[in-house]
Amino acid sequence: MKRNLYLYLFIFASLIALILYVNGRNIQESQDRAYRTLEEKLENTQKQLEAAQAAKADATVFSLDNNEEAYNYFESSGLDRNKIETVLQDYLLEQNLTDGGNPLVDYIGEGRGYQINDLQVLNHKWLIANFTDNTNWGEVLIQYNFDENNNLSMQTLKSVLYNKYR
Repeated sequence: MKRNLYLYLFIFASLIALILYVNGRNIQESQDRAYRTLEEKLENTQKQLEAAQAAKADATVFSLDNNEEAYNYFESSGLDRNKIETVLQDYLLEQNLTDGGNPLVDYIGEGRGYQINDLQVLNHKWLIANFTDNTNWGEVLIQYNFDENNNLSMQTLKSVLYNKYR
């Protein structure tokens, strides 16, 4: 009788050990799959980050921050390079207050006229801006200049008008 009891206990313990082993193995495999999935996501995210950084580097080719010639120009003129974008933006926004719209936009807008919204300073002489009259929109390339008294003047070089419904 004792032998049978020991045999049953041995079989029961073996079954418990087998169940624990299989369960532990399943848990380990599940964790390994989750780890591999997270590694793949991390790798994809790193690739996306690298692509975004490369795109940002390409986009900043035409910017005041990366232009040594512009830096030297502003320094020799006694202008603060860090304030140039603000000065240019303020000037353009003041021009928006003109009756009929901003005079730097070559087109006649509906209603209030064309207003310049955003700008990107390309270098120490040019900037690009977008404009709209709430129906149509476009972009304008503007040449700007500071004279010896640091007075600002602007001239439109080229503008392009788009219809928002095209």
